Amino acid sequence: MGDEEIIPHMFHEHPLTLIPNPAAETDYSWANLCYGCRRYFLAGEAVYGCSQKCGFLGLLHKECMEMPREIRHPLHPSHSLTLQHSLYDDIINRCAVCEGYYVVELCYKCIGGCEFLIHLRCAGGFDEAVVDDNPTIKHPSHPQHLLKFSKKTRWCSFPCDACGATHKGNSYICTICDYWIHESCALLPESAHFPHHRPDHSLSLAFHTPYEYILYYFVCAICSGPLRMRCWIYHCQICSYVVHINCASLSPSDSFNNEIAVDDEKGITKGPIDDIYEEIIRPFVKRERGQIFIPHDHDNQNIDGKYKFNNHHHLLSFTTFSTALPSSSSHNHNHEKEEDDNDDDDEDNSIPRSVLFTCDGCTLPIHEKKQTDDDYVYENGYMSCDECKYFLHLSCFNLPPHLPSLPLHPFQNHKFTLRNAGKLTDWEYCSICWGLMNGLFYECTQCYFNIDIKCASLPNTIKHAAHPRHNLHLNLVKDSRWYKFCGVCYDSIYTENVLYRCNSCKFCMCSRCVLLPAQNKHRLEKHPLRLTYDAYVNHPGEFYCSSCEVKMNPRKRMYYCRDCDQSFHPECIPARSGEFRNIKYGMQQYVIPTLHHHPLRFQIITKKKRCDLCHAGSYDKPGFQCVSCYFVMCWFCSGSHMNALKPI
Repeated sequence: MGDEEIIPHMFHEHPLTLIPNPAAETDYSWANLCYGCRRYFLAGEAVYGCSQKCGFLGLLHKECMEMPREIRHPLHPSHSLTLQHSLYDDIINRCAVCEGYYVVELCYKCIGGCEFLIHLRCAGGFDEAVVDDNPTIKHPSHPQHLLKFSKKTRWCSFPCDACGATHKGNSYICTICDYWIHESCALLPESAHFPHHRPDHSLSLAFHTPYEYILYYFVCAICSGPLRMRCWIYHCQICSYVVHINCASLSPSDSFNNEIAVDDEKGITKGPIDDIYEEIIRPFVKRERGQIFIPHDHDNQNIDGKYKFNNHHHLLSFTTFSTALPSSSSHNHNHEKEEDDNDDDDEDNSIPRSVLFTCDGCTLPIHEKKQTDDDYVYENGYMSCDECKYFLHLSCFNLPPHLPSLPLHPFQNHKFTLRNAGKLTDWEYCSICWGLMNGLFYECTQCYFNIDIKCASLPNTIKHAAHPRHNLHLNLVKDSRWYKFCGVCYDSIYTENVLYRCNSCKFCMCSRCVLLPAQNKHRLEKHPLRLTYDAYVNHPGEFYCSSCEVKMNPRKRMYYCRDCDQSFHPECIPARSGEFRNIKYGMQQYVIPTLHHHPLRFQIITKKKRCDLCHAGSYDKPGFQCVSCYFVMCWFCSGSHMNALKPI
């Protein structure tokens, strides 16, 4: 290892060195946050840690390591600020720039005795080194001092303060404060049009990365590389389009976005997924069973026209979709028909205009699908119980009752058994997505590990719109400490979770984001909402969730209607994409004679903000809601009345 890779720094007693792959290092596998700016390490960023491996686990971005020891800041012009370790008593103070986050780890603090301190990341681009203040000729990027021209015969290479590249060449240098930029960077236009962006939008040159791009983890739109706090960028303020200054000059044919993976074999699941049952669960059952059993009148499992299913106490009947239509069904009173009056102008045929009912196995809608030539089996019906409102997809009826192992379990020799969760009580948590579930799930026979049907069916490889350049491959998080963070929702991925990982650029995506439906519906929005990952494109304003009214990260996945400019967190549509998306509700009605004189229905509460019994917040949460009046009862209160609950 060369001497140039060993760098002293005030934050640690030993010199720092480049850590090529900290996730692969046992000592550093948990450290996915920078000790300086508290941002996640993105794929491709240089990471520096202790060269002696003394046990200190703090890591720094290269740019955080290169931040000056002393700066001036326009918010505090009277005193200089010095780079310091944040003391324990500093946590009572907030950053003077962003005001929203406590200051921990490295920070800039006033040396004059004032209680003024700022995050390291909030100082990037707004600071100036403390030097003698005698400016003469000014460059817009460094107005306080003269920049001296230097020929390319300079004896050493240097990292340009504009583009961050390290190579020899003509440059402009500030001899007072060690500010260096390439001549080509110094001559860049402050505004220009580039072929890879809209011709009617020009890109503006910024001499530091704007704070919102750092806060929301924006990356270069050309190379998908991370943005450095102190380097220059070109950006469109209308579209929130941002690129490195070196990438801005690339022609569209040279763009990294054209490097689409060639390993796009037929059969790879595409995401976001339009129909989780058709695209994930059916192929899983086909792989595990070899074939999907289709009931016939003459087969051996037929018992007077009914079929046994181990996870239900009644025999089931096979009903074809043609006989299940409302006009001809002999047991229509059992159908949980869910028609949406606002779907008349829905142009997306992948979403059914009406759903007959919900499967009690995977808790997904049951609807007829048109037969295609590439269907390995055409499901022309479903299984139902004539004695109670219990329905199953044909593939869910064919789920293996036992599995010798699952690749998503940390221990490959553990066996699994198909179980039923309680419908109104005794719900289970999925160990993969952490979601509540009241349908069918697989339970490990040797440890407390449960997995819902959707997660158990996850394919090995997907191609997802959140990362279109490469395929993503299924990986199991085995380390008990922090491992990675999801590049879609920006949440940490912990042990017992699974992730989809790109082997080319180390992009990661959690299973919860993979299973989000491609299209959603919210009662506050008349149009279908598409799952999008780039709603900020051509959207100059900020995003606020139309449900919770909280400001949204524009780069996170969201359900968005561009026509109405309405956006929603997936978590704010709880019954379809939030905490309760694995819960079946349905149209079954119940009565509690001693509590309320009208029938109640188990569903997401929408009529009131608070429960009528305990007065706790119950809006957008599961509970019982009266079909005739405004009485609501939260799920927690229903537990004490469950014995008196009678279905009608």
